[in-house]
Amino acid sequence: MQLTTIHDEVREYYGRTLGGSEDLHTDAPHCEAVAPPRYVLDVMPLIADEIIARFYGCGSPIPPALEGCTVLDLGCGTGRDVYVLSKLVGPNGRVIGVDMTPEQLEVAQRYRQEQAERFGFAESNVEFRLGYIEDLAAIGIEDESIDLVVSNCVVNLSPFKELVMSEVFRVLKPGGELYFSDVYASRRLPEELRDDPILHSECLGGATYAEDFRQLMRRCGWPHVVWTVDDPMNVGDLAIQTRVGFTSFRSRTIRAIKCDGLEETEEDYGQHATYRGGMPEMPRYFDFDSDLRFVKGKPRAVSGNTARMLLASRYGSYFDVSEARPHRGAFNAERAQQALEVRAGRRAVDLRMLQDAYDRADYLTFEERVGQPSLLQTSPHQSTMQVNLTYACNLACRHCYLECTPKSAEAMSRGTLEKCLRAFEAGDFEVMDITGGSPELHPDFEWFLRESAQLGEVIVRSNLTLEQQPEYRRFLDVFAEVGPQVVGSLPFYDPKGTASQRGQRVFERAIATIRALNERGYGRGGSLKLDLVYNVAGPFLPLPQDMIEAQYRKVLEREYGVAFDGLFAFNNWACGRFAADLLDMGMFDDYLALLADNFNALAITRLMCRDMVNVDYDGRLYDCEPNHVLGLPIQVPDGAGAQRDATVDDLLAGQLPQRHVRTNPLCYSCSAGFGSSCGGALV
Repeated sequence: MQLTTIHDEVREYYGRTLGGSEDLHTDAPHCEAVAPPRYVLDVMPLIADEIIARFYGCGSPIPPALEGCTVLDLGCGTGRDVYVLSKLVGPNGRVIGVDMTPEQLEVAQRYRQEQAERFGFAESNVEFRLGYIEDLAAIGIEDESIDLVVSNCVVNLSPFKELVMSEVFRVLKPGGELYFSDVYASRRLPEELRDDPILHSECLGGATYAEDFRQLMRRCGWPHVVWTVDDPMNVGDLAIQTRVGFTSFRSRTIRAIKCDGLEETEEDYGQHATYRGGMPEMPRYFDFDSDLRFVKGKPRAVSGNTARMLLASRYGSYFDVSEARPHRGAFNAERAQQALEVRAGRRAVDLRMLQDAYDRADYLTFEERVGQPSLLQTSPHQSTMQVNLTYACNLACRHCYLECTPKSAEAMSRGTLEKCLRAFEAGDFEVMDITGGSPELHPDFEWFLRESAQLGEVIVRSNLTLEQQPEYRRFLDVFAEVGPQVVGSLPFYDPKGTASQRGQRVFERAIATIRALNERGYGRGGSLKLDLVYNVAGPFLPLPQDMIEAQYRKVLEREYGVAFDGLFAFNNWACGRFAADLLDMGMFDDYLALLADNFNALAITRLMCRDMVNVDYDGRLYDCEPNHVLGLPIQVPDGAGAQRDATVDDLLAGQLPQRHVRTNPLCYSCSAGFGSSCGGALV
């Protein structure tokens, strides 16, 4: 290639002007703000003193997992990094050092055999070639022949950086890695600074503006790169500081993987990666970039780009990477990790997470939005006792905020059930609302249903599928005999819509149960009431309840020949599996904002918590079911000046005194749009 003045000046500066690294004017060419990794430091004592004394690199661009690799070092100088790499790739690997400065290469070449002996190798696995990093073909570097290209504060010295990167892309194997340290400027440098021979040779004049670098890499085949180190650089020379003025410089170590499918932006495909361990140099963790540390055995949410780079590179053999799912939008590492941990059960959507989301959007608390504390007082006499018999459920619905499953073991004891009956009678409650999970799974369900029916009205909440199993089919006749209002959850009026929330064949089983209830008199406009429940399937509010009911009625009666009395349309609460889905799709904050933005003051006077007390399986009392999830039981005086959790025992002498409902961000769900309660829309 054609020589340039800059090439000549750099060669003169590093070949003849400098006697050692102590002659440099700035910290740039040896700006290791972060110490080299232990596996590099362990090799350093084995490197000859002269090699180190005349080495001018600015970082430690030596990644792990190098056994057997073929490595190319651009601008290798006296060969310090070449020889460190030589030890790390082992006798079956190979390292090629390229430099345009004969004086530097003469030092490097002189130690080939000695370094091989120091490493215990039978022969040297390194070679040095005199040439230009802009034209690797001229010195015999073939297409797709290299596993790893490194460079230590050299690329900025080249006047033809795009040629350098194009050549690197050419010689790397598919999945190969470019890992190099360099200096970057906070702005584009004026021509007089770019052309200054001292500034250029000190790695400042050729420093690239970060955005220009990104575009350059894109043109050369890398739409996306990451950096593992990003540190401010100290310009220690007063004269140089004065010249560069307000321009600041940073030392970065860049990682770029040659692979297909990379995007310019970080996008979320619901993927995660887990480091299995196995890299000899990094047994406990691996830092992929400056923000992403993989700890062995702990899944991390990753962008589509990171997933592709891991899978394509030599690192892929050390990782488990999940498959890409439908696009979720722009990747937000913190939110994606939250979603992953919530989905895996390692983290709950708790009060703090909800409050943080509303704080980010600068929304008022629910109490501030209501504005009148008296509106959040319970009724003087509450009419409904809601009892959670069990969290066990034969389904695991996507909309379930309690996260009930067939494996859920929580169940109310017989003693607590008996107390509920006594408390119901003592408090003169009117309605016993039996819920779960699937309350039919509780071994004392039938007994409790029959006892409750002797005391007042009874509601049984069912998913309408358990009754299709032979051992539970008898409950159809029990319902017809005892006469509770059956509230059956049917998320949608067709198989596909229901399957998206509950799984295949659930709709057909529910329809069979509705048909069987119809045969026993339910849903026919008489005393045996059958009401259905519509659950929203995504981050939106339901249409007017009467419109949804009309559509359900039209489809179910016409296509399936079944009938029901009414329909309840529910908003959903951002907790449990539904919150995990929102987080997974990057819509958690958006959904909470939707609820707050659609606050309906008319719903406040009809909130279900004002007229109901909820008894959880362990006997503790709550204002509502969502407060179970957030750990907000009703509080009563403990007799010693403090507060304690209220239990069903506190109801045995009658209802609790009027109290202020314990509010939280989930309350916005009950007041949004047409409002929402266990009895459907509020307005």
